[in-house]
Amino acid sequence: MALLRHASTVALLTLTSRVLGFARDAGVAALFGTGIVAEASVAGLAVPQIARRLLGEGALNAALLPALARAENEAARARLAGAALVLFALAGLALAALLFLFMPVVVSLLAPGFAGEGPRAEGAVLAGRLSVVCLPLALVAGVFAAFANQAGRFARPALAPAAANVAVLALLMMLWLAGAHAVSVSTALIWLSAGVVAGAATQCLINRAAVPRGFFRLSVAPADLKAALPLLTGAGTPLLAAALPQLRFLIAAAAASGIGGGVAALFYATRLVELPLGLVGASAGAVLLPALAATPGGSGEEGLGTGGLIAALALSLPAALGLAVLAHPIVVVLFERGAFDPQASELTATALALLALTLPAQALEKVLIAIAFARGQARLVSRTCLAALPIGAVAGFLAAGPLGMAGPALGVLLSSLIGVAGLGVGLGRRRLVGLPRPLRRGLLRLTAAAFAMAGAVLLARTGLEGVLAQGGLAAAAALLGLVALGAAVYGGLAMVLGGITTAALRASFGK
Repeated sequence: MALLRHASTVALLTLTSRVLGFARDAGVAALFGTGIVAEASVAGLAVPQIARRLLGEGALNAALLPALARAENEAARARLAGAALVLFALAGLALAALLFLFMPVVVSLLAPGFAGEGPRAEGAVLAGRLSVVCLPLALVAGVFAAFANQAGRFARPALAPAAANVAVLALLMMLWLAGAHAVSVSTALIWLSAGVVAGAATQCLINRAAVPRGFFRLSVAPADLKAALPLLTGAGTPLLAAALPQLRFLIAAAAASGIGGGVAALFYATRLVELPLGLVGASAGAVLLPALAATPGGSGEEGLGTGGLIAALALSLPAALGLAVLAHPIVVVLFERGAFDPQASELTATALALLALTLPAQALEKVLIAIAFARGQARLVSRTCLAALPIGAVAGFLAAGPLGMAGPALGVLLSSLIGVAGLGVGLGRRRLVGLPRPLRRGLLRLTAAAFAMAGAVLLARTGLEGVLAQGGLAAAAALLGLVALGAAVYGGLAMVLGGITTAALRASFGK
């Protein structure tokens, strides 16, 4: 069917964006390691970065698409869409003003371990205030992306984050040419903030170009604004649900802020974990949710939801085990250069191996959330989110002292499991999701293939420790070989065991 083709397009473009994001993060790591500039930028730019990422992955679709689809005619839809755009832009400007005023309080919440350390805290406040303009830009970009998805246009909105990362890389290159190692902390943070703003502006412009001509008409008429107000007020739950992984990682970073270099290490590890998670989230938000919303019910609805769950686990489980097994060589190859020393690699690899284990639960949660929104179960989503976040936060902060970096990761895992359990039980009771016995057998076979893959990769890695320790091109080639081995073992065993069939793949990509 066309669904998987659209999802594959979105996933491929999201992958491109994440690869460019890795290049960006590797550049920052090479220039600043896990020092003051890196830690201050992670804390100060956290909110605008999260806003840009999640709003670029269809976070507003659940709030906007159902209402736009119910419009009486194209003229009514155009007025509603235009009024919604005005309201979201104004809301973004108001939020930006509040964040600018209270940025010291925000930084103290995001990184309580910075307390009493002037340069890190002051730098984070500076970066945060310089980048608050990203909030209205990201909100408007998210609205444009929802309009484009409503019109059946998926490629350009999925490409926009990649173009944004190119803009950030251009600013990083200019910073390097200007002598990044010689500039002051404040100057470096100004450059990094400018890059984030340039990326947000680029994303907004590309998403605007993806919207069909005449799809919206800007309106400030009181009647139109009143009609659009529920779209704004109803966006809270979808945004909370879409931001769950980022909020968990923010809480984990706050718990790790008392560990020297912990905030930056957790950030770099998080970016690696978000690669497969972002593929699932972008496909679920931009493609699966609109398809479910367009399905009135019955077997088609159940098939879409079940297929989404299986696809999420089929991608996330091998990714989680692969990242955990190859955490250290991945970090060394991608980040260890310049100011990013072996000690920073050890800290980041520890965070990566632990956070990777949360991937399957968070990926399943993404799909369950899309199913819940498509079937009008927003209250179930909000209740589950509001229960999962604080429990995970308490666990992460309490465990950070005795367990070090394992503590924040434990909090993320516990929060993810609570989210999956709450959504799964709630949707199951309403008969909105289910796994028939044949599909359960298929999942067990995929799980067996993933663990066999992890064992094969771990065994091969043992024989390549000397090459991997050398770094450089030889280590990169060895790492690519291990990844290829893992993909071949997993794909081959999944086919042999019956977890994946060629007939199912042909049916998925056919019309």
